[in-house]
Amino acid sequence: GRAPCGGGEPTVRDDLEDIVRLAKEAGFGFVQLNTNGLRLADDPGLAGKLTKAGLSSVFLQFDGVRDEAFRAMRGRDLFEVKKKAIEHASEAGLGIVLVPTVARGVNVDQLWDIVRFGLERQPHVRGVHFQPMSYFGRYPEDFIPDHVTLPELMTGLEAQSGGVVKASDFLPPGCEHALCSFSGKFLTRE
Repeated sequence: GRAPCGGGEPTVRDDLEDIVRLAKEAGFGFVQLNTNGLRLADDPGLAGKLTKAGLSSVFLQFDGVRDEAFRAMRGRDLFEVKKKAIEHASEAGLGIVLVPTVARGVNVDQLWDIVRFGLERQPHVRGVHFQPMSYFGRYPEDFIPDHVTLPELMTGLEAQSGGVVKASDFLPPGCEHALCSFSGKFLTRE
């Protein structure tokens, strides 16, 4: 499949508010919802209910700034739906991290556009977490996976941003293998 790691859509649960509340009561200081955002977009009150229950942030599947990427990755136009989910989460005071699954020929050309989209929606959108598509499971013997690599992401961001960010700005995080992840923290100024 083309879904990022994690699997399952928590917003299909009618008891999600209770689960969030129980997590807060159990002492978890930061509760994040990993979601496709469809129900957040469809139900204007859901984000507020989840915020009241103790939700801190939304980790939102967000594959690009043009519907072509959503059609290729999710089978239908979703850009307006994702914007509505962001609007509802923002109105509820939730932090949002945009999470694009990156695939060659689909959205590699939109890396900086996605970052800019997030920057325009500060302070609620607080980051972008790029996830290159991974190939797991069964596939035909003659299929050769064509992964987008982390260096390609970093150099792509540098090129597409016109040097606003540089590949050298990114570092491996302290808790993961240096070849498995990278991060950069940036400040914006007006």
